[in-house]
Amino acid sequence: MRAEVRQVRFPDVESGEPFDPSNTFQLVEVYVGAVGEAGEEQYQVTACTPAALADLLRRQPFLVGRHWLFVEEFSTAAVEAALRKLIGNVEAASRAEFVEKVGRLGLWEFEDNKS
Repeated sequence: MRAEVRQVRFPDVESGEPFDPSNTFQLVEVYVGAVGEAGEEQYQVTACTPAALADLLRRQPFLVGRHWLFVEEFSTAAVEAALRKLIGNVEAASRAEFVEKVGRLGLWEFEDNKS
C-alpha cells in the first residue's frame, strides 16, 4: 500500500496570530490514508526554521528532533509540498508497517494508545 496525503492543516496559522516566517515553529496536522482505500489518520509535525531552533536552544539545553521538519523559511505551500512528497514515497506491505513508516515523519494520533 502507498501512502497519500488527504489534507494538511496549519492550526497555528489558521488562528490568525502574526508570526515571522523566518523565525517560527508551526504545528502541522497531516491526514494520511492509503491510496485507493477509505479512511485516514492524523499525524502531527512541527515545521521549524533555523532561527526558531536557535531561539529554543538558547532557552533550554537540548531538544529532541523527532517529528520535526526543518525549513529555511516557513511557507504553508512549501511545507505542504515537502510533506506530500515525503509521505507519498511511503510504501508498506501491511497496515502496521504503513503506520510505522508514516509515523517516522509525524506523530501518529494513536501512537501512545496501548489498547
